[in-house]
Amino acid sequence: MNHLEQYIRDRKSLFEEEPAPGHFERLQQKMNRQSRRTIALRWGLSIAASIAILFSVGVIIRQHPVKQDTMLAGCENAADMKDCYMNKMNVVAGQIEILSQGLNSWDRQQVMTDVQNIIDTAAGGFESELPEELPAKEAHLILSDYYRQNLESLEMIVKELEIIN
Repeated sequence: MNHLEQYIRDRKSLFEEEPAPGHFERLQQKMNRQSRRTIALRWGLSIAASIAILFSVGVIIRQHPVKQDTMLAGCENAADMKDCYMNKMNVVAGQIEILSQGLNSWDRQQVMTDVQNIIDTAAGGFESELPEELPAKEAHLILSDYYRQNLESLEMIVKELEIIN
């Protein structure tokens, strides 16, 4: 410990000097640049993770198709099919929120962001993008398939979280 104390005493005058003019401004600029890089990196990783999850869910769904009868029975004939599916998605999102509490904060935030993205995408105006000349029955089938796939994506997240827990 004497060597360290002697080193500090010998250089005490260096610690008492004021930094060069503009030092704090340059330091602040460097800190701002680093934080922008960190934010850009986090956004990039978030987007990449979201795409990877959606792609994985799509591959898994194609390998293990869910029986349509069980999923469609509740919402297929509902007066407002979209509303029915959105309610089911919100219920599943609640399950995900509960199951994700065991994850670290970063992973939990990523999962909940992905869940919210799926719900927001499903709630968006997909039905308005369908061609008007499309027969009503075909439009109904396309929409039910679209909402069902979004619901299945959320259910796959639940299954993965159940495995993790």
